[in-house]
Amino acid sequence: MRYTLEEKWLHIDIDSLFVKTIQEFFDAYIPSKKIQHLLIQNKQILLDGNPVKREDDIVGLHLDLMIYPQTYEYEKTDNQPDIIYEDEILLIVNKPKGVLVHSDGSDELTLAKMVGSYFYDRNYISAYPIHRLDKQTSGLVVFSKSEVFQPLLDQLLSNKQIRRSYLAFVEGKMKEGSILTIDKPIGKDRHNPNKRIIHKNGQSALTKVRCVACNRSKDYSVLLCTLETGRTHQIRVHLSSIGHPILNDDLYGHSSDLCIRMGLFAESIELYHPLKEEMMEVETPLPKDLNKLYMEGLR
Repeated sequence: MRYTLEEKWLHIDIDSLFVKTIQEFFDAYIPSKKIQHLLIQNKQILLDGNPVKREDDIVGLHLDLMIYPQTYEYEKTDNQPDIIYEDEILLIVNKPKGVLVHSDGSDELTLAKMVGSYFYDRNYISAYPIHRLDKQTSGLVVFSKSEVFQPLLDQLLSNKQIRRSYLAFVEGKMKEGSILTIDKPIGKDRHNPNKRIIHKNGQSALTKVRCVACNRSKDYSVLLCTLETGRTHQIRVHLSSIGHPILNDDLYGHSSDLCIRMGLFAESIELYHPLKEEMMEVETPLPKDLNKLYMEGLR
């Protein structure tokens, strides 16, 4: 799709689309029936400056779309997010350790509040996380900036067109270059509501693992983990189940003086960009303590 953004409006080059009607455009880019209805009702999608109907032919006309139709109440905070990538509909930030992605009902500072503060002077932009990281996990999180395109981003995640890769620093020695797939269902631990366990009646969960480094003298390994599903605590539970719990994992492992955080880092995200219509990959460097472990593992 070829487009330009002017304030809140996306001006779309019709010749760059493979659709012929408003409904086909909706089906391809805006899967939410509710948002489709609101765009038409509020005259926030226009053909040559005129309101549209679903059956309207768009070929040869000029299409305008309001992509920031709402306003939000954001608080100004002293903590600003570490922005790794930003465009018209996406914001990708590097979450620090010890921070929730969004509120659990307390007044605790969250990543969503930090992103909201970043948009304080542009409060027509949404700050909606497409996925989560555990509180003690650091690394990349994708936010939707546009309520209009958020359902499409949710759909891409569901269809595995947003792929997340993690580096896990785990107890024990694994053979460098070894590859395995952990295919074990995960369910809730009825004795601890905050914990998950491997359970035959749990949700299906698939994690692909490759050992990229091993420090035999200090008895730890570095694993590249790719999620095929997105269950709560998935990597933590799966690695613990094969005898290689993550360093400093207070639920599934043990404390370690090798690093100052839980040894799980979301290092890269690969996704299909729905407007640019191309694959893109975003990476962020390891924190100093984990980078030191990684380099020592390569020796």
